[in-house]
Amino acid sequence: MRDFVIFTDSCSDLGKDMREKMGIEYLQMRVIHNGEDIPATLDWEEYSVEELYSWLKAGHDLKTNLIPMKEFINKWRPVLESGKDILYIACSSALSGSISVSLLAREQLLEEFPDAKIICLDSLAGSMTEGLVAYMAALQKQAGKTIEEVAEWTNANKLKCNQFATVETLNYLAKSGRIKTSKAFFGNLFKVKPIFISDAHGNNYTVGKAKGRKASMEVLVQSVKDTIENPSESIVFIGHANDAEAAVYLKKRIEEEVNPKEIYINYIGPIVGITCGPGTLGTFCFGKEVTVFSEE
Repeated sequence: MRDFVIFTDSCSDLGKDMREKMGIEYLQMRVIHNGEDIPATLDWEEYSVEELYSWLKAGHDLKTNLIPMKEFINKWRPVLESGKDILYIACSSALSGSISVSLLAREQLLEEFPDAKIICLDSLAGSMTEGLVAYMAALQKQAGKTIEEVAEWTNANKLKCNQFATVETLNYLAKSGRIKTSKAFFGNLFKVKPIFISDAHGNNYTVGKAKGRKASMEVLVQSVKDTIENPSESIVFIGHANDAEAAVYLKKRIEEEVNPKEIYINYIGPIVGITCGPGTLGTFCFGKEVTVFSEE
């Protein structure tokens, strides 16, 4: 059985510690900051967390770009040369075109390595939901499954990776066109915070609201409690857009109400951060399958 490497991308928001622990690699998308093309790194080598979110608050011109074809080729060719195969778990096709670029890269590389296996899988998720899909796939790999078995299991179970998130305002998501809602005004009413999920079609979809920051966090905690399965054997991810204090509070409340085996906290990275804005908070868990979706 040939070994294989699991790849995800900048939208996964997995820190270096978690990627190394689970044997996950990632492909970098791009950020355009005031016209300058820079990598969307999850390890903050080119700019700090504080710099990115200060740029957003100051109204700098920030845009996000797909993973370039050369990134796929440069990262995947050495893996294939070493005799290993590739499983790429991509950001939702409803939010990014990177899955399409990956298929072009796959076609090109298979001409060079005809005996290799390159499987590109649409996670139907973004941010740490996508990261959780990759994490669950890595667990299957660690259990000794083949690349085909891991891909099949992941595709069948990816919608069991749940996201519950809140933002300070929906303005960033609305500007980027990456949210489905007929209730966008929720985010602009005084102290009202929207609650959104990743729906069954891979869109960000608002499903409710809460009056105030603390109340919105309690909704996230309750949502995890209502959704997670086998918490004593499960991990919960918490992502934050430069609000460590809120993330620590969420961790404490989830420990009190859910008591999962592990809680992992990380920054929301540059792609999702630019899309959702400063102060974004999210909780992510494996549990009940997502069936709701926007009909818009």
